[in-house]
Formats: sequence, C-alpha cells, structure tokens
Amino acid sequence: MTLPTCRGRTKDGKPCAAKPRPGTDLCPWHTPELADRRREWSRTGGRNSSNKARARKALPAAVMTAEELHAWLGIVFKKVITGTIEPGVGNAAANLARAITDVGRAAEIAERLDALEAHHRDAS
Repeated sequence: MTLPTCRGRTKDGKPCAAKPRPGTDLCPWHTPELADRRREWSRTGGRNSSNKARARKALPAAVMTAEELHAWLGIVFKKVITGTIEPGVGNAAANLARAITDVGRAAEIAERLDALEAHHRDAS
C-alpha cells in the first residue's frame, strides 16, 4: 500500500513527495491559502537554524568555569577538524573564549590589586 502524495510539483518539475493535508490533495507547501503562513515558517525556520540559534541551544545556561570553557573549546576544535562545524564558527568561539578569559584575568588582577592596596593602607 502506497501512501498518497501531494499533487504539486517541485521547482524542478518533479512530483512533490510530501504527504497531503487531511481532506485535500496538496501538502502545506503547495496549498495556496497557506502562502502567508509558509513565509512565516521560512522566516522562523531560518532564525531557529542559524549558527547563533544552534550555539545558544548547545551551551549551558550558567556561567562557565575555566575548565568548562576549555572542555567546550575542545569539542568545538574536534568538530572543526571533523567538518561538522565551519572553521569560521570555531574561530568565533575561540575569539569569544579569549575575550572571556581576558575579562576573567582582568577581574582577578583588580581583586589582587585591591587586596594589596588595602594591605598597604593597613600597614601604614
């Protein structure tokens, strides 16, 4: 038993292989009344499948420790090498990790400087 398929045609003229909507012989992509919704689906789908959206879904919600950041960079590195992440995405991740590390170092240096200044004031 073969399942019914849409009577529409693809851009290259081949028969559409999608399942038709209930009560019709057209799939959602070939139903004229759904043209506005299809445009919205395309916009939403493009946003949800962007590199930024995929990265947002993959990262933990909490602030990362240095060890976690190191582990994530290792994962990104492996994915760049295997071709599952584009080198540009890996480069961006490395640059962001470097910035995060630099901010952390600056905060640590500021704390140490504050402690030294407080110690110097107390000793005087």
